[in-house]
Formats: sequence, structure tokens, C-alpha cells
Amino acid sequence: MKRILCVFLCLITLTGICILHFPVYAASKRAGDVDDDGWITAADARLCLRFSVGLEELDFLSQEACDTDGDWLVTASDARNILRFAVGYPSDTLRHPAQVEENIDLTEKDLPEDARILYMTFDDGPSSFTTEILDILDHYKVRATFFVLYNPYYTAKYSEIVERGQTIALHCYTHNYGEIYTSKEAYFKDLHAISDYVYNLTGVRTNLIRFPGGSSNTVSINYKDGIMSELVTAVEEEGYHYFDWNYTNDDATGEELTWEEIYAAAIEPIDKDVKKVILLMHDTDAKQTTVEALPHIIEDYKDAGYYIIALNENSPGMHHKVQN
Repeated sequence: MKRILCVFLCLITLTGICILHFPVYAASKRAGDVDDDGWITAADARLCLRFSVGLEELDFLSQEACDTDGDWLVTASDARNILRFAVGYPSDTLRHPAQVEENIDLTEKDLPEDARILYMTFDDGPSSFTTEILDILDHYKVRATFFVLYNPYYTAKYSEIVERGQTIALHCYTHNYGEIYTSKEAYFKDLHAISDYVYNLTGVRTNLIRFPGGSSNTVSINYKDGIMSELVTAVEEEGYHYFDWNYTNDDATGEELTWEEIYAAAIEPIDKDVKKVILLMHDTDAKQTTVEALPHIIEDYKDAGYYIIALNENSPGMHHKVQN
């Protein structure tokens, strides 16, 4: 009888231990998020540093969150890794922020003030490569912006862009400079046409636009002197937000570039430590090497600590100097 009672008490004790410990493991923190608020910030680095010098009591969960290099020690090196990551610099061991993997629909206002940000933009789609591009974006859990034009051959692609969580924006309906840039009225006729076309296919009425050739194009002077100076003001008065770019992957040159050449051009801002990058790329049937380069581009930016997010109306426009 005593033996049975002893076994029963042991089982109760073991059960109690499991119940007490389960919440601990269920609540396990992610590396870098020391205060367990879902974000990696300078406050996490400060707390980690206090643990490392004994100013705060270190428990198992705190050690797990602070130990960015996996050596089971909490040191100033771990605090440095967290701080570098919090302000947008790559650490030696801590990869892309956990919150981006869990919530990829971030905007710039959700990020640290000094965060590195990449806005990938694709002009002239949709195309036969759009789905493949979307597959790559899904794989890496990143967002991009598609400045589309009218293409009756790929009507299903417009909705696919939206349904797969990417941002659809307006480029133009005809892409015919000789029609678009003859007058303000002609430009807005084209813009409203592509806006209606996208809305009818997707249900999205977007106010994000990109001028054909960018706001700095000089081709437009052949059709109307001063038209771009007129339009950059007019579109904003109409409630649109226009975006140029500060870097390109060079796939608009008309030359048949290899994916390695496109990749090299696209990652130039990383070496220059450019904090905010709007990268111009193209989504057309002729841009297979752009698609081939895309995974390598994304991986390098992520490894360098960039957040890869979509444009919205509060994003920087990277406006060019108007030349006409």
C-alpha cells in the first residue's frame, strides 16, 4: 500500500513540474527580443548589456534571447549584435528581424528610425514572369510594388499581384510618350484609364503612380515644353503620390544583360550604406535575367539587415530633378 501511495505521489509531483514548466517553454523568446515585446530595439541591447555585467538577474529565457552567437554566454558582444541590428546595421550572427518573418506587411513608420529599407519596384508588368516573381517574393516573405500598364494578355495577373499580398500601382495605359505627354489633359486621360482598368480587375483604387520615364525624363520635351513641371504638381493636387527611384538594376538599358550584371548593379547601395533604396526593375517578357537575379538580390539585402517592404502613400518619393 505504501509503495502504491509513493508511486502516486511521484506521478503527481512530475505532473506538477511539467505543468509549471510548460508555459516557460511555450513563452520562449526569439533571439534579440530580450524584453519580449515583439521588436528588436536599442532597449533590448541595453538590457542584454546589463545582464552581461550582472546589473540584472539573468534567467533562462533572458539568456536564450540574449545569446545571439549561440555560445551559451551573455556578453557585451551579444549586446553589440542586438544594437547593430536594432539600428539597421548587419550583425555578425543575428539575421533579418524576426518580426519581418512573422508580419511582412510593415510600413516605414513601423520600423526603427535608422532602419535600412529596400523598396523593390517592378515597372511595365504584368508579364509571363509575374507569377514567378511573386513566387520568389513569397518564398522570401518580402513585399514589392508593381507599377503596371495595360496588358490584355495577362488580365489574371493583376488580381494575382493583389491576392498574393503585393502592392499594385499605376504606370500608364499606353506607354506612348507621344500621346501621354502632349498635354495635362492627355496625361490624366491615360492615368484615369489605367486606374479604372486596374480597379475593374482587382477592386483596388490605388493612388500610387510612376511617370513613364520618371519625372526627370527629357523625351517629353519633344511633345510639350514644360509638361513634366506641370504634371508633378498636378498629380499631387489630384491626390496621387508619384515615385521615382534612386537606384536601378540596369535592366532598362535595352542590352541583354546577364543575371550577374543585373545583380551587381542592384546591390550597389549595400556597399555605399544607402539607408533607403527605391530600386527600379522591370517585369516584362524580355527580362528573364531579372528574374534569375532576384533571389540573389533579396538574399544580399536581407543579409545586410535591410527591411524589404512595399511603397505606400507615406513612403519617400525619391523625386528626381525635373528636366522639362
